[in-house]
Amino acid sequence: MNILMLADAVFEDLPGGSRMVAWELAHGLARRGHAVTFLVAHQKAKAPDEERSADGVRVLRYAGAGRALDFVRMGQEACAKLVQENESRFDLVHTHFAYAAVGPLRAIPASVPRIRTFHGPWDDEGWAEERRAGGVVGTLKARVKRTLRSRIETGSLRGSDHILTLSDCFRDLVLRRGIDPGKVSVVPGGADIARFQPAADRSLCRRTLGLPADRRILLSVRRLAARMGLDNLLKAMPEIVARCPDVLLLLGGSGPEKANLESLICTLGLESHVKMLGFIPDEQLPTYYQAADLFVLPTLALEGFGLVTTEALSSGLPVIGTPAGATPEILGQLDPRLIASGTTPAGLAQAILSFLEGDWADSLTPDRLHAYVAQHYTWDKHITATEAVYENACAAAVSR
Repeated sequence: MNILMLADAVFEDLPGGSRMVAWELAHGLARRGHAVTFLVAHQKAKAPDEERSADGVRVLRYAGAGRALDFVRMGQEACAKLVQENESRFDLVHTHFAYAAVGPLRAIPASVPRIRTFHGPWDDEGWAEERRAGGVVGTLKARVKRTLRSRIETGSLRGSDHILTLSDCFRDLVLRRGIDPGKVSVVPGGADIARFQPAADRSLCRRTLGLPADRRILLSVRRLAARMGLDNLLKAMPEIVARCPDVLLLLGGSGPEKANLESLICTLGLESHVKMLGFIPDEQLPTYYQAADLFVLPTLALEGFGLVTTEALSSGLPVIGTPAGATPEILGQLDPRLIASGTTPAGLAQAILSFLEGDWADSLTPDRLHAYVAQHYTWDKHITATEAVYENACAAAVSR
């Protein structure tokens, strides 16, 4: 097939879980012989307007990022130019972000099947962060943005021939917007099980990263945003440290809550028990998973899948998560005790201490965790399921 993918950026330009899903899908499809073109906005000044990866994925970038009207207009112009090329008669278009498709889809013939991956409610995610700006004016602006985004998001879903979600819980969110259930398929995310492997020598991983060999290490890698619940994890730490004084929490990631989290660490007197790592380069991530004793996912809401969960498990690292979004779907099959009773500091502390002090987790061996991901959550499975959706959509388009 000749496939056009629409996104705001490719993973190499702007890392993120949703872009990782699109990246893995695109390159997996290319390796299976499909022609894949990414049409995205310029996010890095030095990125070329056009490039092609070793496996054949073509990336085209246009200007306008950060300027709403220019973003829409230039996206439409770039897509119109693309569809005029002889080699760009697309069999289908796959949208990964509703706002990134507003302009380009205006240039796509109505006869071309439209697939949409719903990575999350853009309107609700923005509202969760922007309303914290405070004050009447800040709240009003956030409310207006939420309304506009909701119209774009719902319009994108209704205009799609088929919709993919990474979890049952996000399928439910799609259906609440009045979408026909027959148009929605759950295709879970995955992990690169060849890249994320259990450590042959955890002590070597710690030496490589300059981490202490004699402490139990908790790890959380998240965007530093309010809905990720990292403040609640920090508030849980005093109780954890009181009973397990050797514990060290590593927080990886960047985002708007950085200063608030740093201040909270000082307020709680956790300087010797919490280390903020900043953004962890993608090439170092497997080693951090291999070096830790437990991964913690303290999300408050809107966890559409959680690639870090499957990556950590594939690396042989147990995960404690909150009962938010898709996390119970992944962890519940392994052991319900991996799911905290709630998103509060008390709920997190109880679950983490149960893991650290009990012996029930002894059965969660690295090999068992890796095998679990290999059985249920691989990119190969994700690509195969997506191909089937593509084939059905194209067949339906022919019969119309």
